[in-house]
Amino acid sequence: MPIADPVSDLEAIFTAALDRIDPYKMIKNRVRLEGQTLVVDMEDVVRRVDLAPFARIIVLGGGKASARMARAFEEILGDRLSGGLVVVKYGHTDELKKIEQMESGHPVPDENGVAAARRLAGMARGADASTLVITCISGGGSALLPAPMTCEAAGERIELTLADKQATTRALLACGADIGEINCLRKHLSDLKGGRFLKLMAPAKSLNFILSDVVGDCLQTIASGITVADQGTFADAMAIVRKYAIADKLPENVLKVLTLGVQGLIEETVKPGDPAIALADNILIGTNHAAMMAAADKAREKGYNVSPLTCLLTGEAREAAKFQAGI
Repeated sequence: MPIADPVSDLEAIFTAALDRIDPYKMIKNRVRLEGQTLVVDMEDVVRRVDLAPFARIIVLGGGKASARMARAFEEILGDRLSGGLVVVKYGHTDELKKIEQMESGHPVPDENGVAAARRLAGMARGADASTLVITCISGGGSALLPAPMTCEAAGERIELTLADKQATTRALLACGADIGEINCLRKHLSDLKGGRFLKLMAPAKSLNFILSDVVGDCLQTIASGITVADQGTFADAMAIVRKYAIADKLPENVLKVLTLGVQGLIEETVKPGDPAIALADNILIGTNHAAMMAAADKAREKGYNVSPLTCLLTGEAREAAKFQAGI
């Protein structure tokens, strides 16, 4: 049967994929308030959270889609919500009434991001055992929330600067490091990333909604894993520096932190088994696989014979296209 309008069909298929992972729609469709119970009913995750023990509920987070996520929770929780803060890329704000928004730079962090990260950290520290923190995390959170590390090591106080983080990010982007490698270094140069945000929130419990923008949907990679345990180490970060031969492009203090970290003189990122991990419930709400399957369903609806190939393909788009065309 001839295709009546292939361009229109392609647009419909593409739109279906985007709609499936629209964070506002997903949260509104899958999260609801039943009396004093917050019910989360994602495709493979069901949670029922009793809100009665909590005196306060706040929303914190960051990422390019975090404002849309926050708006959904404002509408769902209504008067139960006390407030909060999300940090977004310039131009990505939404119509929020209770939750504050701050804008910052992406993909290279800026001073607004440093100020936003400090404010977010302060609100996290203000949470206590009677606070439920709902975090909204999406792609872009790594750059939007730069929190240059401050630490004491070998009798010296080291304070990384925004310029240090910017130079490191630029070097990693220029050398072709992938997002996992970039975020490995970011985590080991940050006071928030690699699960350190969880340490700030403790003893508060957190319900963390995470929208994936990375191949494989690894929670440690999305926004540099601010609410999850980190498997990476300072040694891994230093290995990336050697792999791409960028040591001469990194600031002196960055190399000093990595070197002291490898020597065990600076505390590692949060690892499995840390008490803070038990306070967190991480829920993945949008994935490449979900988008692919929504596209496949729409294509079948349009009469196409569909065979989903993979949601793990990486590389240059023009090369990926050749691979698919070859099949």
